[in-house]
Amino acid sequence: MELTYECSHCGKVGVVSSVEATPVVTCSACSTSHSLRQAAFQGSDLSGCAWCGASDLYLQKDFPQGLGLLIVVIGFVISTVFWYYEMPLLTYTVLFVSAIADMFLFYHVKNVIICYRCHSQYRALPASSPQFQHFDLAIGERYRQERIRVEEHRKRGLMSNGSSST
Repeated sequence: MELTYECSHCGKVGVVSSVEATPVVTCSACSTSHSLRQAAFQGSDLSGCAWCGASDLYLQKDFPQGLGLLIVVIGFVISTVFWYYEMPLLTYTVLFVSAIADMFLFYHVKNVIICYRCHSQYRALPASSPQFQHFDLAIGERYRQERIRVEEHRKRGLMSNGSSST
């Protein structure tokens, strides 16, 4: 299984090709070592995030959202032009082809599992991997609020350390 992560020290994105067999990851940019949580694996199945230890993970298609939006916008613009020139058959054909292309991509693009907390991504999952749910807004908002509180706490700590030295 492949892990794509962001280094918590320098922010550089790194990739580990075989995360199950790698106990420690060293960042190629800042040489900081980070221990992976082997308890996140139950055999070859993923049960939690090996990077941060969170148990909340979600499933999504491994496809750039911007490209998907571009396909929809192009189909809409072309069909609108045909509609303007009163060519309904071509309008509906373009919309139908756009829908077929979307359906083809949906069924042929592989899934990726993402951690709500650290946004690490897991690819090349085994077929026996447990099924995770798609993104849940309530869980996502809980982790977003957690990140905001941690950042505010970090800023307050830096301010109090900076003000005591003057």
